Amino acid sequence: MREWTDSQTGRTVRQLTDLSRGATLGYFRLPRQVPGGLVLAWGRHNGGNVLLLDPESGEAIPKDILVAEFLKLDEATGRMWFLPEPGREVWAVDLPDGSPVLVGSVPQEAPGHLRDITCDGRTVLLNQTTQELATYRIPTTRDAVAVWHYLARPRYGRIWAYDLRSDRLTKLAESIEFSFFHLDASPTDPELVRFAKDMLEGLGQRMWTVRTDGSELRQIRHQEVFEVVTHEFWWPDGEHVAYTYQDRRGDATLYQTPWCEYAPVPTRLGIADLAGGEVYLSDPLNHYHTHLNVSPDGQWVCGEGTDGHCFVHAAPFSWDSTRADLQPLATVHTPYVPFRGQHVEAGFSADARWLLYNDTVDGRFQVCAVRVG
Repeated sequence: MREWTDSQTGRTVRQLTDLSRGATLGYFRLPRQVPGGLVLAWGRHNGGNVLLLDPESGEAIPKDILVAEFLKLDEATGRMWFLPEPGREVWAVDLPDGSPVLVGSVPQEAPGHLRDITCDGRTVLLNQTTQELATYRIPTTRDAVAVWHYLARPRYGRIWAYDLRSDRLTKLAESIEFSFFHLDASPTDPELVRFAKDMLEGLGQRMWTVRTDGSELRQIRHQEVFEVVTHEFWWPDGEHVAYTYQDRRGDATLYQTPWCEYAPVPTRLGIADLAGGEVYLSDPLNHYHTHLNVSPDGQWVCGEGTDGHCFVHAAPFSWDSTRADLQPLATVHTPYVPFRGQHVEAGFSADARWLLYNDTVDGRFQVCAVRVG
């Protein structure tokens, strides 16, 4: 473990990993808390690519497990479901000290790629996407024409659920205009799935939920045209979905500035219940246009700054106050890429004493931590 004082915030930063190939926290919305106060991270080492981090002691514990596709982690029990190699076999391991076991497989004829699994380990979610990418490159510069060209690519999508016990395959959603992404099974309800449409967030309904039997397809936080709802994630109670919100209904720059991070309107933290209604909307958060996240106890929120304001931030959260006064805790040194961000993936330790995040150290991604409060 290395430590240094951040020259811009005055806080002590810990570098928790130092792998020659780099290390990273997973995508910000995915569960990562392992019993015993450990945090799941990823980095190639001699025995595999799974790491368990202890932000309090600074210890990084390599596990002899090789994961090709991460499906889900049950934070209450430490059970992690994964694919050990590209294919259809689903395995599980009880972290921190268990050994991997085969729990089932998905038939080759089931369409799509395995992306998630329900919290009881019974139903695998598959995402089937057909799209044209050869002439529709993902834009990584501030070129609005390139962004709109990419968003106009031909595509369609389907979401499927495969029940490992009954061998039943069920279609959950289908679109001939868009594909789907951000499949994210509920952390508490084994029959509920949240997903998003792959589209410009201000031009249609972004968030949806559906039951694993294909019933109750429901809009979450109904959007008017030019309302932006994006970067959604489960609230710890499993009864709410949080997201970033921007109101661009009076903004005439949407075509010239389709990026959320450069929009001339503030971002807010929104939270909706599972009936789809918005139950919380914060005051403007100013610069914090990328991922927001919440601590496991729901008492803190964090934010990632954007181009020209590159810090990780944290603030106390209360349902009774619309103010979330995000304060910069540590500088992010990774170059900012439009449309792709900085791969910061900030989130809290189990006790909310530490904010963990990815940063570039000596040319490699490593996992760092800074104390909260």
